[in-house]
Amino acid sequence: MSFNDGTPVRSSVFRLGQRGKTWFITRDNVFYGDYASRDQAVNAASFAARAVEARGGVAQVLAIPGDVVVPHSPKVAAKAPAKAPAKAKRSKT
Repeated sequence: MSFNDGTPVRSSVFRLGQRGKTWFITRDNVFYGDYASRDQAVNAASFAARAVEARGGVAQVLAIPGDVVVPHSPKVAAKAPAKAPAKAKRSKT
């Protein structure tokens, strides 16, 4: 894949996994970092993926096992279904 000017596009795959109680990230199968929780790992991988994309690259965040795609773009996260609003209680007056 390349830009119109012939510059190659950087492609990165960030994978999240768990070893014991520690979550870890790899970038293109190379260790990237350890994290105390899944949320921290997802946030770090998502931030890194968005940074790659900001420089014109292509990035994907996957959770192992199974390489489940983890949405990392703010636009994708915004499309996630929101919780239904709580029903308002009517007062008896």
